[in-house]
Amino acid sequence: MTAKTVDPAEAALAQVRGLCLAYPSAEEKISHGAPSFKAGGARGRMFVTFVDHHHDDGRLAIWVKSTPDVQRRLVRAHPERFFVPPYVGVNGWLGARLDLAGTDWIEIALLVEDAWLSVAPKNPGKMATSARAVRKKPPARATTDAAVARGTYEKLAALVAELPDAECAREGVHATWRVRKKAFAYFLDNHHGDGIVAVCVRVPLAEARTMIAADPKRLYSPAYIGPRGWLGVRLDTARVDWTFVARLVAESHRKVAPASTRTR
Repeated sequence: MTAKTVDPAEAALAQVRGLCLAYPSAEEKISHGAPSFKAGGARGRMFVTFVDHHHDDGRLAIWVKSTPDVQRRLVRAHPERFFVPPYVGVNGWLGARLDLAGTDWIEIALLVEDAWLSVAPKNPGKMATSARAVRKKPPARATTDAAVARGTYEKLAALVAELPDAECAREGVHATWRVRKKAFAYFLDNHHGDGIVAVCVRVPLAEARTMIAADPKRLYSPAYIGPRGWLGVRLDTARVDWTFVARLVAESHRKVAPASTRTR
């Protein structure tokens, strides 16, 4: 029996659909022939569009609602992965390719989350949740302390700045650090409404599970990337062991940095 071939476009759309529809009020619709996602019921606003070789441009990608500043920064820094999409690009939307080797789905998830937050109803209890406009208030979304998030990000950024060739991309309230285009740390603030401020670093899966079991109040498996060998370290606890955080971040950096970059 011949194994069934998975269509890359269908697989990518399934990933995007899972990310978008995980949010309250998010709905899928076809807009101009492309699967698109909006938030806020019947009068909702679009935040993501999935495009498969739009006008034969050779790209499998999403167009995600963003800001002109983020669009310019990412397109300038990573033109192989990001682009200015037609029609909506003038309004700050960002094109993100999904057809390149090693697509960073956590980065895609962060961009989608920022896009949803930018259009989500301020009062979700008043939005329609079905075709019959049944009014039902969804579960409250968790929040984090803005001062704590700001302070811990600044400490983490200063710590990572000491590592050779580390580059930071700030995406909304989150941030990604890379060395030679490979991610080694993520700063997450209330990712997917989990109410957590944390840094995520590369740790072998078995080791990460052992560490989480030993210290579940401080360590956890982050969404999407936990099963692929990442560990979440909370930065919003009463006392943060920054020496421990620094060691984990440095070890994560060494895992992806070329040998010439590991030494100063």
